[in-house]
Amino acid sequence: MPRQISSSLTAIMVSDLERSKQFYRDVLGFDVTDWWAVRDGLQGIALKLLQAPTPQDVKPNPAENEWSRAFDVYAYTDDWASLDSLYEEFRSKGAIISGEPVISPDFGPWKEFIVQDPDGYHIAFGGVDGRKANSYVQDHVDSVFLWVRNLDKSVKLYAALLGLEIREQDRNDHLHLFKLSNGTSLILDSNGMSEIPVPEVGPVLFKLNTVDIEGAHRHAEELGFQVVYGIARYPQVSFFNIRDEDGNIITISQNHA
Repeated sequence: MPRQISSSLTAIMVSDLERSKQFYRDVLGFDVTDWWAVRDGLQGIALKLLQAPTPQDVKPNPAENEWSRAFDVYAYTDDWASLDSLYEEFRSKGAIISGEPVISPDFGPWKEFIVQDPDGYHIAFGGVDGRKANSYVQDHVDSVFLWVRNLDKSVKLYAALLGLEIREQDRNDHLHLFKLSNGTSLILDSNGMSEIPVPEVGPVLFKLNTVDIEGAHRHAEELGFQVVYGIARYPQVSFFNIRDEDGNIITISQNHA
C-alpha cells in the first residue's frame, strides 16, 4: 500500500499566542505563520499554536514518574553533530534548557536534551550518533539553487507557481529563500547573473509533485513558463517539463500508484 500520510502537526494550547509565536520564531528558529510553526518544513518539527480560551486549558504533560522527564513534543536529529548544534543555538538565544543533554548507552547510544517554552511545554530533541565513518557530508539535499537574472520577477513567478508567501525576511541582498514543506529550501540567486547568456539546453534541476497534472500544466503556461516536454503519461506516473526565462528546467509529475 502506498504511503497515505505525508506529514502531521502537533496542536498545543498556549496562554498568549503572540508571545508563543515570538518565542518559536526568535528563540527556536521556527518558520512561524498564521497556520503553523515549523522547523525544517512540515516533515521536520511542526506545531499548531492555538490560543487557549482560559489559562486552565494550557496543560503540559507531566513526567511519567519522579525519575523520568516530561515530554510534550519530540523531535529527532540525524546525528549528534546536529543535536549539539541545536543545543548551542537555543542556549545562545536564551532558551530555557529544562533537560540538559544526557546519553543513554542502551539505545544507540541515544542523546537528548529538552527545551521549555513560555507555557511550560517541553520540546525534546534527540538522536543517535549517525555519522558515517568515511563521510563528513550528510546524505540529505538541504537546498536547491536557481540562477536568475531578475530577482524580483523570479520571486513572484515561483511564489505563484508554488503558492508560497513572499516575505521580506527571506530576502538577503541577491538571494531569496523559499522554505518548502518537505524541509528543502529553494534559493533564487541573482548574483552576477545580469550579463550571463541564457543557456540553450540544460538538465532537469529538480522535480515537483502535483495531484492534477492537467491543472498544473495550465497553471505553468499561464505564468509564462515554456513547456519543453509535454505531458507524458505512464501507468504509475505522468509528468511534463517546464523552462523559465533564465533556462532553468523543472519536472512536474503526478503519481498514480
